[in-house]
Amino acid sequence: MEPGPHPLILRRWKNHLPHDVVLNILARLPVKSLIRFRCVCKLWDSSITSSNFISTHLNIVNNNDDDDHAYLIQTCIKYNSPKIPMICKVLCCDRTFDSLFEYSVPSVFDLDLSEMVGSCYGLVCLAQRGKLSSTSDAIYLWNPSVRKFNRLPDSCSNGQDFWFSTGFGYQSKTNDYKVVKLWGTPVVAEVYTLSSDSWRKVEISLRSKVVVSHIEPYPFPLFFSGALHWIAYHSEGEVEFQDPTMILSFDVDNEKFGEMALPAGDILSEQSLFVFKGNLAFISCGYPENDDDLQSDSQCFIWVMRDYGVDESWNKLFSIQFENADIIFYGCTEHGELLLDKKVKKESKDGEIKIDESTILSDDTAIVLLDPETLHEKDLGILRYVTHVVTTFKESLVLLDGATELSG
Repeated sequence: MEPGPHPLILRRWKNHLPHDVVLNILARLPVKSLIRFRCVCKLWDSSITSSNFISTHLNIVNNNDDDDHAYLIQTCIKYNSPKIPMICKVLCCDRTFDSLFEYSVPSVFDLDLSEMVGSCYGLVCLAQRGKLSSTSDAIYLWNPSVRKFNRLPDSCSNGQDFWFSTGFGYQSKTNDYKVVKLWGTPVVAEVYTLSSDSWRKVEISLRSKVVVSHIEPYPFPLFFSGALHWIAYHSEGEVEFQDPTMILSFDVDNEKFGEMALPAGDILSEQSLFVFKGNLAFISCGYPENDDDLQSDSQCFIWVMRDYGVDESWNKLFSIQFENADIIFYGCTEHGELLLDKKVKKESKDGEIKIDESTILSDDTAIVLLDPETLHEKDLGILRYVTHVVTTFKESLVLLDGATELSG
């Protein structure tokens, strides 16, 4: 960490520079420095914590494309093992993933049930689900950089027995954040807006006779190009499709739902949406013939939508085969490397190939960074607990002017 300005320089700033010039300088500093500079004087503290300054700082963060990205990786306990604290890790984005910072998920979020939904400009969205929690179906917005969080008010679906899928997005025109909750059969939508701190229902209106019948709760929806995207099932008239057939999108600005087709062919059991070098992409992983056929090599197919929103622009870029390994896909870096959990298969004495789940904390399992063009792999050396999600992260001051401060 670089040392802050000398106290003499701070005094000169305060005594000889107009306050608006000082604020303009401060707004370009990193969050950690600004948190320290709140102690310089009451004027700086009140200025840094003001909503106008927070908004200005956020705009500068948003417009600075030269900033290195970081990645949050949520890990959690392995079931049937001694409890291990859930940890969120921020991996600073040089391409090697060598630099690592850790934020422990606060215990107030109920470590056993909290799942990281996503991250947008400094805020992390975590959702709880399950009746075992004293705060069942709670959703939190958390800024780990300023150690503050908001627990969202209960939505209409709280207390229902239906599953739900949560999405988290950012409205750039107003510097506002939105949480979208889909639940029920057929699917019902609710939207939370941070600025109003309230929920409201939103109609899912698609083509005539088309109804969204089911949303896959995992993986969590992708926020891209100002919209959230889910892999969805639907019915059309009397016909209900048994396989995922569409991408359901939600424009965060105008709060309208839309639909796009999935690419045709080679659809395997595990499916995810992600961003590949600036384009909407789709990955399908699994076994070519039988999902339970461990004698086969697992495969990954990757498509890219060259022209966003145009179904005919899907193009298959890669077909990757993994010999003697089982693969779980987590995400993609800004440079196009894939983040994968790779479990090596073991052959027993009788020749049968098995995946030993007890190896999840051993060297037989690795989170690797894979370049799909060269097939070069790098073991990231991340603690091998159960990983849920990988999302990009940028620090901000959002929630500094309010919300609940974490103790400890």
